[in-house]
Amino acid sequence: MRRLFFFLATLLVAVWWLRRASRSKRDATPGRRAVPDSADPMVRDRVCNTFLPRSRAWVVHAGGEDIFFCSAACRDKHSAAEKNR
Repeated sequence: MRRLFFFLATLLVAVWWLRRASRSKRDATPGRRAVPDSADPMVRDRVCNTFLPRSRAWVVHAGGEDIFFCSAACRDKHSAAEKNR
């Protein structure tokens, strides 16, 4: 019984550690901080209206202003809409 408990506990720790490691790799993309600063202001994505910390946002500098996006997909949608205008 002890061996089964030890095996299950080890398995749970291993799964937790692997999920944590994959999450930190995903958040550590170039140009982004892995953990947002608590004093980081929130910005709004113009495409999907999502609010997110400024440090995690994708930024496009256009017309003297910064435009923030939650993902590359939203940035690309906005760029495509601007080209069609």
